[in-house]
Amino acid sequence: MSEIVWRLTIRSDERSADLLSGALYRVGYEGLEIVEDDGRGESLSSPFTGGDRPGADLLSIRAYAVTRYGLEELARVVAEVPGCSVATIEEIQVEDWAEEWKKHFKPLPVGNRLVVIAPWQAASKHGDRVPIAIEPGRAFGTGTHASTRLALAAIEEALPDLPGSGPVVDLGCGSGILAIAAAKLGCAPVVAIDIDPDAVEVARENARRNGVQALVSFVEGDHLSVPEGTRLLAANLSAPVHRAIAAVVTPRIAPGGRALLSGILRDEVDGVARAWPQGWRHTRRDEEEWALLSLAAPAPPPAGR
Repeated sequence: MSEIVWRLTIRSDERSADLLSGALYRVGYEGLEIVEDDGRGESLSSPFTGGDRPGADLLSIRAYAVTRYGLEELARVVAEVPGCSVATIEEIQVEDWAEEWKKHFKPLPVGNRLVVIAPWQAASKHGDRVPIAIEPGRAFGTGTHASTRLALAAIEEALPDLPGSGPVVDLGCGSGILAIAAAKLGCAPVVAIDIDPDAVEVARENARRNGVQALVSFVEGDHLSVPEGTRLLAANLSAPVHRAIAAVVTPRIAPGGRALLSGILRDEVDGVARAWPQGWRHTRRDEEEWALLSLAAPAPPPAGR
């Protein structure tokens, strides 16, 4: 069955291709294709399986997305990567997109307790791990990217030290994977927020698929929608967005609460940390070229003081 998808063609210096790939992933591409810049348009890799980069100095990189999620900020993201520019944005038809995902998507253990699976895979095959069933290819966030894995593992690790009450928030929820993980690990209430209505609907569908729809509320909004008294904020966003929203989000996190900021390159961590107030405890975890910054709000003073 054919499906309409979006194809974005970007001109890139070869040295910037890896950085560009990470930036595109954060705004919702679902596959990459690198073509040699020799005028022939010869494809050197499948949009599903990847491939080796050609030796040419200049590349044309095609990114594929099945919704418009993230396209509005694509030009801004590409402009931030040296040597890159947007060439074209097209609607095309792709045959059996969903079937290709079924061929290549494999169960993904994350942290000590979680495993990300596809809906057609059996949850019972993964022992004591908590399964999170996500439909691949509909919105950003299937656990295959390091920034998502870092956030999932950090949520699991943070839970024992959180304040006893208050919402857990997934800001920029995409597929809803972080909100669903929090709910399945015992958190309630959970709030999933995204500016894109398609992403919100996908997150709602995935929550129903995982049986946690009663524990998660879905909000079409931005950082201004983060509720007061949030005990855990998980946000897989770009570093410029993290810096821009810090002043608004900070006072909405409960004393002793946590902010888990993912989608950050290693050399961007210090800049993001400086946007948060002094007195917050900072720790980080790295995977590949990505990092997660964990910020702990100062604990409330002891009772009676």
